[in-house]
Amino acid sequence: MINNIANICNFADNYIKDKIMKRFEIFFFLFLIVGIFFFSCSKKDNQKIKDEQLGGAVNPSNLPSSGGKTLEMILVIPDNDYTGKLRDSLGERFEKKCLGIANPEPLFDVVQMNPKPFFNSEMFQKHRNILIVDYDKDNNENTIFQKIDYKAFPQAYFKIIANNQDSLYHIINRYSPSIIAQFYDNEHRRIIRSFSEFRNIEASKKLKNTFGFSLTLSREYLIANFNDEFAWFKKDYKSPTGQRTLNVMVYKTPFTGKGMFNENKIVELRDEISKKYIAGPTNGSYMGTEKRFPLTQKAVKIGEESLMETRGLWRLYNDFMGGSFINYCFVNPSTNDFVMIDCFVYAPNQNKRDELMQLESIVYSLKF
Repeated sequence: MINNIANICNFADNYIKDKIMKRFEIFFFLFLIVGIFFFSCSKKDNQKIKDEQLGGAVNPSNLPSSGGKTLEMILVIPDNDYTGKLRDSLGERFEKKCLGIANPEPLFDVVQMNPKPFFNSEMFQKHRNILIVDYDKDNNENTIFQKIDYKAFPQAYFKIIANNQDSLYHIINRYSPSIIAQFYDNEHRRIIRSFSEFRNIEASKKLKNTFGFSLTLSREYLIANFNDEFAWFKKDYKSPTGQRTLNVMVYKTPFTGKGMFNENKIVELRDEISKKYIAGPTNGSYMGTEKRFPLTQKAVKIGEESLMETRGLWRLYNDFMGGSFINYCFVNPSTNDFVMIDCFVYAPNQNKRDELMQLESIVYSLKF
């Protein structure tokens, strides 16, 4: 009798444990599925946020990365055509002097190639900036074709087809600004994408919280100064040709009217901020705009926002340093602040074009 009761108790015990274990296994399984689901959604959401931040720097088709140096373009044209007036016409547009640089530097480094070696090379066809000129009297039409992100990313692939000189020069004159703009867009996308892999997250968060927008800065850009109205990011490095310093200065103030976009007012505000925050190495020295060098100004669009771009030279007053700057001013649509983003380079006795493109690309990463 006692043995039977013991057996019944053992059976009941085992039955209850078995039920509990099964329920635990079911609960654990459901918990695991729910966890995987939320992790997957979170991962997708994070990727979506990252893609939105990168904008046009996203490579949706997973194309191979394009090649080429900064602001280098391949011009595919036969040697016997690349002479005289045609060579001069192309040079006037793609090798003209960069604005805002004291020592002349070309807009692009043009690499001319004959068609056969170009079309026989996958590497050259994956270059970032490509312009093909097909000039032949037997051609059936006079036109221009464009392919964006064709064989690589980012990439712009243009082909001009012409059968007479007048049509050829007309196409070059009419479309070269669009070609240049697309080549510049390629450089912006490449740099933004590169910086996004090593993004200074702290800088982006501080900018967003204080100024209401973010910029894609790499971790090489350190915070030199930051307060409620002003931010200064700095990148110091040594290149084979010497020491270089790249700077991004951000300032906000209440918007009082369209007159703030006047060139003189921008220079006045730039000098006021620089004198207050950008001191030179010697006592009493400070940064200001070089008034003896011409300024250039134009309206640009970044996404849906309009900005005023000003280029020129800066100098240290009471000292002997100087360089190039690019300045962007706009009204923040969410805060109605007047915002100035000023980028300047210090690279004595060195080229500055590629560094200005890097700084320009940072501004073009602007996200509200």
